[in-house]
Amino acid sequence: MNYLGIDYGEHRVGIAFADSELRWAFPRVTIDQKKENLFERLTEIQQKEKIDCFVVGMPYHPDGRTNGKNVVVEAFIVELKNHFPEIPVYTQDESYTSVQALERTSYLSKKKKKNAKGIIDCEAASIILQNFLDNNV
Repeated sequence: MNYLGIDYGEHRVGIAFADSELRWAFPRVTIDQKKENLFERLTEIQQKEKIDCFVVGMPYHPDGRTNGKNVVVEAFIVELKNHFPEIPVYTQDESYTSVQALERTSYLSKKKKKNAKGIIDCEAASIILQNFLDNNV
């Protein structure tokens, strides 16, 4: 089974990949929604990698509130399900994944991080996907 991890943002979307055989998530790419159509790119990736399952990072509030970014992500999930009705979509708590991604990329110079903001997004997607694999597969 092939999994696609998604760290959704209104401007950039981090993408990670894993398969059930290796059970290890790898950062793949960051899609800049200002430059590319998100669903066209997801369709290309889904067809090329034969994706069986989507895992989307959900920004849960510690107090259970349902406002802010999680509303935006829920709207994205509805759209994702409409575009890929045959592929199941799961959510995974994305709490602190950006902080972890920053730590993992601490070896990069500040200039390189600034010029490649997408590195953090696809790294966060791999953390989200790895957490899902560790807890569910």
